[in-house]
Amino acid sequence: MVRIHLTDKQPATSWQDQNAREYGFYSNVNPEVDHPRWSQKYERRLPSSLFSPNRIPTTMFNGYGEQVAHLYTGMDLKKYY
Repeated sequence: MVRIHLTDKQPATSWQDQNAREYGFYSNVNPEVDHPRWSQKYERRLPSSLFSPNRIPTTMFNGYGEQVAHLYTGMDLKKYY
């Protein structure tokens, strides 16, 4: 490591440059905010197949709420999804 650069603004990523209307930076932490093309209310657990999709409700913070919820304190997770 040669240098660390700290900033108060989130830098743009290549994904955001290519398709900004897709997932935002906090995309998978709030299942109540849908992706522009599909719902995030359910997820598929592996193993899964066409005839047995193994769909379960998506949990807030992907089930790690106790460990990471404090990192999102004060953020509007609908706006910054």
